Amino acid sequence: MPLFWGGIMRKTLVLCLLIVPFCLVSDDEDFSYSNFSLLYNGGESTGATIEASMGLPFGLYLSGSVQRSDDQIEDEEFEKNSEAMRLGFHFSIADIFKQISYKKVNIEIARFLDFYFELGPKKWELVDNVNLNKTGTDLNFVGGVRIGDSESWEANLFLDKSKQAEIEKDSTTNQTQYGSGEVTERILGFKVIRNFNKHTALVFEAMDKRNSGNSYSLGFRYKF
Repeated sequence: MPLFWGGIMRKTLVLCLLIVPFCLVSDDEDFSYSNFSLLYNGGESTGATIEASMGLPFGLYLSGSVQRSDDQIEDEEFEKNSEAMRLGFHFSIADIFKQISYKKVNIEIARFLDFYFELGPKKWELVDNVNLNKTGTDLNFVGGVRIGDSESWEANLFLDKSKQAEIEKDSTTNQTQYGSGEVTERILGFKVIRNFNKHTALVFEAMDKRNSGNSYSLGFRYKF
């Protein structure tokens, strides 16, 4: 079942990447970096996530998240909690090339493509089925690209990297346990946002996680 679900998720990501750019109609509107989101997480990881972002001058912004979920790692269930706070920077092609000229024709560059990078601390906690827990705080990197219309359909492709406790199986007892080190959790995600107006939006997100399978999120976003 995990292999089947993983194949479906990967095919869905590829299909979205091929179709969505042709469905989006760009407009010269700034993407929102001041918002609040409440998401339900499903799939191999179930739980809830709260995300918030606050825009700052000079293309900077603050981004934070709190997540509570039940994850399946190495065929064992773990409660996974995390809190993150990151400083982000975003820029658009329109910021670099305001206008280009071709054969005496001036072409305005619309703001339909935004690149962003975030870096900051992330506190995580893993609790197994006998209530033994492992905690830590490490750097969390998030980077990606947003494309589309900030007042209609919008797509977001991103990479999320952080560390968590190493999970391994005892060769003698075949029981899952915490290892001696930490491993990098790599999440490749694709997010589709339907902006209904300047303040409200519906969010759908699909994620391929290296260590804890695949999951999806569905929720509501309010833009300030």
